[in-house]
Amino acid sequence: MEWILNLVFSFAASYFFAILFDSPKRAFLPSGIVGTAGWMTSKILIDLFDFHQVYGYFFGSMVLGLMCQLMARLVEEPSTLFMIPGIIPFVPGGLAYDATLKLMLNRINEPLSIMFQITLLSGAIAAGLLFADYLFKIIKWRQV
Repeated sequence: MEWILNLVFSFAASYFFAILFDSPKRAFLPSGIVGTAGWMTSKILIDLFDFHQVYGYFFGSMVLGLMCQLMARLVEEPSTLFMIPGIIPFVPGGLAYDATLKLMLNRINEPLSIMFQITLLSGAIAAGLLFADYLFKIIKWRQV
């Protein structure tokens, strides 16, 4: 049941953020698919294969980046149109909320480890997207 909820909510988050982002209507569904593919990749790696969360986020965002490039070619729109809504499920907002709450409650040591984890996750997301972009450029360059 948890897998179905992750699938539905990752699709909904990406799909509705594409609407909020004012994407063209033909990009709504591909944005949802891209976000779902990235998020489910990270969930499968973390939950089934016992990857560390940072590595799961890295490979999930790498799949997200590759899917964005693919959808950009298929729909003939810029890849960022799919990347921004697709990255929404990855945003560690719950952790940031917990860190802020603990900081406001004057628990000085606890938020530091959470903030470090947020930094690592955000770096993994950025590195995965960057790696996917360069990987796609290498593949495209080899075909020329």
